Amino acid sequence: MTVLGTGAKVFLGGSLDLLAGEPRKSWHPVCWMGKVVDLADWAAPGRERGVRAQRLSGAAVAVALPAGTFLLTKNLLRWLPRPVAGAVEIALISTALAAHSLDQHARRVEDGLVHGLEEAREQVGHMVGRDAHELDEDGVIRAAIESVAENANDGVIAPLFYALIGGAPLALAYKMVNTLDSMIGYKDEQYLYFGWIAARLDDAAGFIPARLTVLAAAILSPLVGGNREDVMAALHRDTGLHDSPNAGICESAYSGALGVRLGGINYYSGLPVLKPVMGQGCRKPETDDIARAARLMYASSALVLSAGIFVRTFLAVVRIARRRRGR
Repeated sequence: MTVLGTGAKVFLGGSLDLLAGEPRKSWHPVCWMGKVVDLADWAAPGRERGVRAQRLSGAAVAVALPAGTFLLTKNLLRWLPRPVAGAVEIALISTALAAHSLDQHARRVEDGLVHGLEEAREQVGHMVGRDAHELDEDGVIRAAIESVAENANDGVIAPLFYALIGGAPLALAYKMVNTLDSMIGYKDEQYLYFGWIAARLDDAAGFIPARLTVLAAAILSPLVGGNREDVMAALHRDTGLHDSPNAGICESAYSGALGVRLGGINYYSGLPVLKPVMGQGCRKPETDDIARAARLMYASSALVLSAGIFVRTFLAVVRIARRRRGR
C-alpha cells in the first residue's frame, strides 16, 4: 500500500464505490459535511444584518469549510501509518463518488414504475429537489434522467477529476463545495446574499468537469444508440437556455445522446418553475431511457478515469526521464 500512487488509489476507490456503494449515513463524510454546513449557517455572524454583512459572512463560510476539509483530510492521512493511510484514502475517495448510488436510485425509479406510480414518485423523490408527489409518469421519468445527467458531473466526474489531481483531500474539498451549494446556494430570500459565493464557487469548481462530462457523453453516445452529431447539435441549440453553466450543458448533452426531450415545468414547494426545454422536437423520454442514461454515466466515468490515469502515468514517466537526464 505504500507504493500506490494517486491514480491507483483513485482506481481502487472507484472500484470500491461500484462494488460496495456508499457507507451508512452515520459513517458518510458527506453527511458529516451537511451537519457542519447546518452549524455554520446557524452560527455565522452577520446572517441577520445587511446585504454586505451577509455576503462577507457567506464568503467566509464558503471558503473556510472546503479549505478546512482539505487540510483536515491531508493531515489525517499524513499522521496515519503509511499502509493505513493508503487504505483510508481509498475508502475516502470511494465516499466522494456516487456512481453506484446514482445507478441504484435510477433502478429503483424504474422498478417503481412497474409496481405503480406512487412507488415511482417516492423513489424519484430521493433523487430530486422538486415536488415529486404529484408527478405523472412522464414527469417521473424526466426527473430521473435529469438527475442522472446532472449528477453524472456533480457526483461522479467532478470528484473523480479532483481525486486524480489531489487525492482524497481535494476530492472531499470539492464535495464540501458541492454540499454548500446544495444547502445554501439558493436564490430565495434567506440565502440570496449569504449563499451567493457558495453557488458561484460550485459553478467554478464544476466548470471543467462538466465539460469533461459532455465530452465523454459525446464520445460514448453510440453505446446508448445515439451519435455525436446529435449531441453537438443539442449543445449548440440548448446549452445557453439554462441558467446554470454546468447543469445545463450536462442535461443538453444527455438529451442529445439519448434523443429525448428534457426540461419543462417543475414544482418546488407548490410553486411552478419553468425550466428550459432541452431537445425541442425530440420524443418524450420512456422508462428504458433511465437505464440508458445510467449506462452512459457509468461509461463516461470509466473513460474519464482511464484518461486521468493515463495522463498521470505519462507525466510521471516524463518526470523520471528528466531526472535521469539531469544526473
